[in-house]
Amino acid sequence: MRTTVLHNCQLVDGRNTGIQSNVDIIVVGSTIREISPTSTTETYSGVDEIISVDGNLVTPGLINNHTHGTAFGPLFPSGHEALPHSQILQNLDTHLQEGTTTVLCVDGFVTADALAATNQSHPLQVSLASCNTPACLEAATLADGGGLSDENIAFSATDAIGAGAVALGEIGAGHTLGGGGASYMYIPMEVRRRTGVTITSKQADKLKIAVLGRHISASSFDHDAVEESIVDANLAGKLSVDEAKEIVSDIVLPAFDVALYGLTEAAGQAQQSGVPVLVHNAAASMTQVADIARREVTVIAGHSNHNSFDLREGLEHAERLKEHGVIVDVSTLDTFGAQLITSGPDLLFAMFDQGLVDTISTDYAGGHHDSILLVIDRAVKAGVVSLPAAIAMASANVADAIPGLAPNRGRVVPGGCADMVITRADALDDVQAVIVNGTVEVRNGKRVASAA
Repeated sequence: MRTTVLHNCQLVDGRNTGIQSNVDIIVVGSTIREISPTSTTETYSGVDEIISVDGNLVTPGLINNHTHGTAFGPLFPSGHEALPHSQILQNLDTHLQEGTTTVLCVDGFVTADALAATNQSHPLQVSLASCNTPACLEAATLADGGGLSDENIAFSATDAIGAGAVALGEIGAGHTLGGGGASYMYIPMEVRRRTGVTITSKQADKLKIAVLGRHISASSFDHDAVEESIVDANLAGKLSVDEAKEIVSDIVLPAFDVALYGLTEAAGQAQQSGVPVLVHNAAASMTQVADIARREVTVIAGHSNHNSFDLREGLEHAERLKEHGVIVDVSTLDTFGAQLITSGPDLLFAMFDQGLVDTISTDYAGGHHDSILLVIDRAVKAGVVSLPAAIAMASANVADAIPGLAPNRGRVVPGGCADMVITRADALDDVQAVIVNGTVEVRNGKRVASAA
């Protein structure tokens, strides 16, 4: 078997135990064989490859528990039309080049055959969550359903678990609960269809909140706020208050109550099936999420830093969830990059600072997510979390939270699977190399040509 040595590393091994300096990591085949103090390169004269890490940082391959557009099949739990395979493979390339070696696709209606085809096409390990429970399927059909074939519809959550799906999720997605999907996709699409005007995600979100409030209720309608939102979006004279109300209400409300019930239904099915349930945690769903938190089931509260929460509300909600043993997940979204959806890291950093975060994912952010390592780099430099703790949140903690997602991964330890990232300690998002199952798939930040 091929032997590779990572020479002269700083190591954060995923166990939240500190930083090891000046170590060599010996990989035989796909397994980490040994971690030892750095020796001279002459010691390894018989090995197949020596990778000179030169004091840079080695971490476990990241495990991302909340991704969309990473498997062949309908996009989002609204059953939206699938992305082209080329775009899905590009999305996987992006995750891989960011240091992620395992992803959980939570689009929810992907079939086992489509998953197998995805994994045959790319070295990154993709696993499935399913949202194909009766209520979630009904909500998807009401909200969109344009990408659902008979095969997708027939492949129920029970079938998916039997075929190896490791969780139920994303349950109650933003596309069926009036979240980010409504703001960056459905509302702008309908406004453009009616008026010819293209509005931004933030303008659509402001309009949505003016009509239905942060917690999504028809009683929250604010005529003056809607009028202000229309002006802000350059729609004055092209869209009346009543028309704006109609657009938002017709997009959000039909699926909303069904999707809320879907949280309870899916929690019950997850409990019976013995798998975790990953739920859309936002201002609109927080009451239902808190309710299912009391059940004897592993609940992962996705993107608990959702921009619909105000700061105090988000922190108090996360505290209550943790009291019930919920796994509190935060997502990078587009917090530092595009900022088309999210503005600033205030809630994210406060959650780190108060010790409320268990896992870190990306979500989708309209295709503009920040890398996990970028967010860890910013959070560590802001002093709100330690580097070993943050790396554990993106590796070992995720593997422990979802058994079956990343067996023997998430920790750089002897006997573990050789999924690792080499990156700069002073700029974590500057990924130098990524190793998957002992094979170098990224060098100098780019996919290895022969692996493409």
